[in-house]
Amino acid sequence: MTLIRLTAMHKNRTMTRTTIGSAIRNQLASFVLAMSLALAIAPTTFAQGARGGMASMFTPDFLPRDLPVFVDSLGLEEWQRPILEALLEDYQTNFATAADGVRASMGQLKDVAAGTNPDKIVELISRPLIAWGDEKKALRNEFLASVKSQLSDVQAESWTRLERALRREKALPNGELSGESLNLVMIAREVEAPPIIADAARPALEEYEIKLDEALAARETELEGAISSLLSAMGPNDTGKLLAINERAMQKRVAVRAVQDASLVAIREALGSEYGPSFEKRALRRAFPQVYGPNPINPLFEAATALPDLTDEQKGKLTALRATFQSEHGVIQARYAEAIRTSEPGEPRRRADALAKKVAGGTTKYSESPEIDTIKSERQELYARFRAAIADILNDAQKETIPGFGKPGAELPAGQKYGDAVHLGTGGGGKPSPNAGQIDEAADPNKRPKSDNPTTMEQTKTGGATKEPKPSKAVD
Repeated sequence: MTLIRLTAMHKNRTMTRTTIGSAIRNQLASFVLAMSLALAIAPTTFAQGARGGMASMFTPDFLPRDLPVFVDSLGLEEWQRPILEALLEDYQTNFATAADGVRASMGQLKDVAAGTNPDKIVELISRPLIAWGDEKKALRNEFLASVKSQLSDVQAESWTRLERALRREKALPNGELSGESLNLVMIAREVEAPPIIADAARPALEEYEIKLDEALAARETELEGAISSLLSAMGPNDTGKLLAINERAMQKRVAVRAVQDASLVAIREALGSEYGPSFEKRALRRAFPQVYGPNPINPLFEAATALPDLTDEQKGKLTALRATFQSEHGVIQARYAEAIRTSEPGEPRRRADALAKKVAGGTTKYSESPEIDTIKSERQELYARFRAAIADILNDAQKETIPGFGKPGAELPAGQKYGDAVHLGTGGGGKPSPNAGQIDEAADPNKRPKSDNPTTMEQTKTGGATKEPKPSKAVD
């Protein structure tokens, strides 16, 4: 009986892997065909509207907007700028000509691909795509070599600085994990620390730039090779290769985020007790907006403590209650952020498993992770408990003046759950708070935190650090 059970278990695992592989192959085949034909039909619009993945293959590596990065990083003279512009124009012309040729050849595959099975479609399309990837890289290297040939010896010494600047500009926004795309240099500038503090933090920032560049370079090298690897690993027995390719890329993303996490702590400490907390608050809010964004309890505390007729006893109770809330809420926030860090790297595999079950005829409901669902429920219970505690401190007349409380004993709006009422400020039958759903004044105006709705990895991957806005002074 034991041998029979082991044989059955092995067979089930083999079928699961085969099902997942088949599902991934079919999905990728359809995607490759659709993407290739879309690029062939409307290449310019499509390439400009997409970022990363297959669409990035048909997007030039260098654009006119990159000129200031070259000029500033290399310290170019005014007379060198027209030369750089001419080299860039030549690069774009050569790129467009070569890309148009690839698109034309792919456009001819439309009729050939009709009725072809998925494995053959991938084989048919992958060859020109892989060849184009090599040609695109050659065009990029040729352009950079031409630029380098125009530099003086002193300017050439700044080449590494240029490479780092270009990588931050182009690769940093392509993160998928929460906090992966943070730009801590820009966030440090936004706290507007005085020169003496900024100078003290400079070594930590420089170390961050070096470590971040190393991690980004490793990630981009892996991602560049992933497209051709995925296209090559599409045979019926290559399921393990497909999953391994995706997991290697995810490991590089985790390494980038690890640099962000460690550097956040180092820079916070370097900025000192006065400016460090403000820096950390901004960084965490952008990395995990669904965790560190505004909550529905702080506005209630603000409104309650501003009441003109509070007794000394009420003031003392509200002060103590608020300290307790901040402590308990901070614990949940830390747990929530850590759960996201742990959960996100496994999301591609969870989605592949869900896809396999769907292909097999099953039904699945995708979830970030059971732990995250539990923490969200605990957070809503925390909000409900402290909202009730605030109400217990105030008398009926005082509660009626605070938006979100309304008249004691009133029913909730029809069809609204209490947890939603707590978040929206409509609990107790009162009118919605004028602050409901809005960003509190402490929120960073450059990146508005997202709502409390369930958030996917794609929605929160940058946490406000896609392309950093110009710094502007904000209240923390």
